[in-house]
Amino acid sequence: MLTLTPIERDMHRLLRSLAKAGDPADPLSVCIGYKEFVQRVDPHGLDPYTSQGQMRGLYPKLGHISAYEHQHGRPLLSALVIRKATGRPGAGFADLASQLGFEAAEEPEFWEHQVEQSVRFWSADDPVMLLDSAMDQVLKELGSLKRAVRRLAARPAAKG
Repeated sequence: MLTLTPIERDMHRLLRSLAKAGDPADPLSVCIGYKEFVQRVDPHGLDPYTSQGQMRGLYPKLGHISAYEHQHGRPLLSALVIRKATGRPGAGFADLASQLGFEAAEEPEFWEHQVEQSVRFWSADDPVMLLDSAMDQVLKELGSLKRAVRRLAARPAAKG
């Protein structure tokens, strides 16, 4: 199971609050530029990996947050952080999504869908939706356990 570092938890909290405040009818309006995101997470530039001169340190943290969200059966929350010049996330977002097993991750529609799903999920305050997400994760873990037990059962018995 992935865990978030303290700065990643701060980032996650900000992303959740943006998504939660979003309007499902206009989900793309919640997107935030990389620079503004860093300024809001670390306004005094105390974290050496997200300070203005070290923006590259931000990208792995955003990727880790999306991997964490994916592991918990939720949309890729880092989709909300974009390049202001293009209105889209950097190439690393699609690369990570592909690594996580998503198809057509490089398509703009994939990114838009992730933003829509993030806003829908976090703005819903729907306990059923939250429970569904938790159950999806439990079922995924049970599937992993079943496969491990089957592999162990298929091994020839050790001669003693």
